[in-house]
Amino acid sequence: MFSIFKMPKGYSKSIHSFVIILSVFGAIMVTSASMYQNIDVFRVGFTLAKNFGIIIAGYFLMLAIAKLATLPRIKAIIFPLAIIMGVVLLIPLFFAARGGAKAWIALPLIPFTIQPSEFAKVVVILLFAIYAGDVPTAQKSWLEIMKIPFIFLFVYTFMIVVLQRDLGSGVILFALGWMLFLMPSNPRLMRPKIIFSVLTLAMFGFLFFLISPPGIAFINKLPLSAYQLNRFNDMANPFINRYDSSFQLFNSLIAFTKGNWWGIGLGKSVQKLGYLPVADTDYILAIIVEEIGIFGFIFILIGYVVILFNLLSKAMRLKSERGKMIVFGAALYLMLHFILNVGGVSATIPLTGVPLLMISAGGSSQLAIMMALGFAQAMIAKERIP
Repeated sequence: MFSIFKMPKGYSKSIHSFVIILSVFGAIMVTSASMYQNIDVFRVGFTLAKNFGIIIAGYFLMLAIAKLATLPRIKAIIFPLAIIMGVVLLIPLFFAARGGAKAWIALPLIPFTIQPSEFAKVVVILLFAIYAGDVPTAQKSWLEIMKIPFIFLFVYTFMIVVLQRDLGSGVILFALGWMLFLMPSNPRLMRPKIIFSVLTLAMFGFLFFLISPPGIAFINKLPLSAYQLNRFNDMANPFINRYDSSFQLFNSLIAFTKGNWWGIGLGKSVQKLGYLPVADTDYILAIIVEEIGIFGFIFILIGYVVILFNLLSKAMRLKSERGKMIVFGAALYLMLHFILNVGGVSATIPLTGVPLLMISAGGSSQLAIMMALGFAQAMIAKERIP
């Protein structure tokens, strides 16, 4: 019975080790970020216990998936799972908004929320891998191959961005599907892949234009809400509205400056005392740098690089195209969150409000990334990639 909670032979020990190291480090830093004025010992202990409880739950979920997940099993459940996921994405609409978004389900009796959009990202990875990978050349047209994953991708994105008003999660989910579409080698997908590749390059060019001074001027001429315009204007100059819309971003930059190389000491952050109200989630990196310095960021960066390098290098050596797409999807999921979170809190790109996976507070994101890595480990172990 307990054998399902042992990693299968052939799994990546490097990925496994650094997932644990980063998760434990994140739990400690989230607890430190939650230590504001007049907090009592019970509250600190509860926060630490809650974070470690989520890590333990996610760890055993990752082990079970790594042990039990196979491509035939995934194929058998993915369509009904995608339908269920679509229904679950509607449930947050019946709960109160948080930070302007209706993206969470508040559980009764316990202080815990669920963000379905995080799990939708894992479903999208599996959908594209199963439907687009290892398809016989002459079996279907490209539209027949991609119809189901594209339908779910656009429906999920609409639900998250328009109904839930969670732009950050919607952007990552859509990017996952878009990039995974470019992976399959089926000749029938070649022409649309070329078109999509050109569109991808054009989108990247347009995004770089939007964060440039001429781009900011262009955005301010568009009929957007003040909230949307502020994201770009605050990124361009966090000092203008530092007592209003860019209050947190401004104080995030102060935290980075104060931290220097070695920080001011664990638990001694000043910016978490009301200057960064979401210090343990969106701005956890600012608190880390303030308390333990740039060394803390380098530590996280090394962990991410090791995990991403192992995922990408092993994905390239997998024979199964479906397995390759699942492993690559997990790497892309991790990388997109890193870029958007670090770029947002450092005013390099507009803030999107996505967590720094395995570091920020958030049970849903922790469970979801461990699920994605569990599926990746299952694919790696199956072919015993060294």
